[in-house]
Amino acid sequence: MIRSILGVVAGIVAAVVVVGVVEAAGHLIFPPPPGIDLSDPEQLKTIMDKIPPGALVAVLVAWGAGSLAGGFTAAAIARRAHFVHALIVGGIQCAFGIITMLMIPHPLWFWFASIAIVVPTSYLGALLAKPLFGSSPPASPAPYDMREKNMAC
Repeated sequence: MIRSILGVVAGIVAAVVVVGVVEAAGHLIFPPPPGIDLSDPEQLKTIMDKIPPGALVAVLVAWGAGSLAGGFTAAAIARRAHFVHALIVGGIQCAFGIITMLMIPHPLWFWFASIAIVVPTSYLGALLAKPLFGSSPPASPAPYDMREKNMAC
C-alpha cells in the first residue's frame, strides 16, 4: 500500500518535472511574444490564436514525455499492478491537461490529441518499467512442504 501511494505521488512529481523541462525547451524553439507573462492565463488567452502549430505540438510532446516518465516512475516504485499505477498517473495528467485547456482556450484538435497521447504514454511507461522492475518478492518465504520431497509420514 505504501509503495502504491509513493509510486503514484512520485510518478506525478516526475511527470510535472518532465513537462516543465520539455515545455521550457519548447519555449526556446518557439519563444513567446515579447511582454507576455506565461504565468498569466489572461495574457495567454490573447495570443492562443497566434501560436504556431509547432509550438502546440511541442506542448503535446512535453505532455506525452511527462506522462511516459510519470507512468514509468509509478510502475517502477509500486512494483505490482504496474499498469494500474501508471494509468492513475496518466489519468491525473489528463485531468491537469483538461484543466489547463479549460483555463486557456486551445484548438479542438489539441483537445483530442492531448487525450489520445497522455493516457497511452503512461501505459507505455509501465510497459517499459515492468521488465526492469518486476513484482516485489513475497513478504516472507513460502513454508517448506515435505510432501514435495516425499518426506511426509
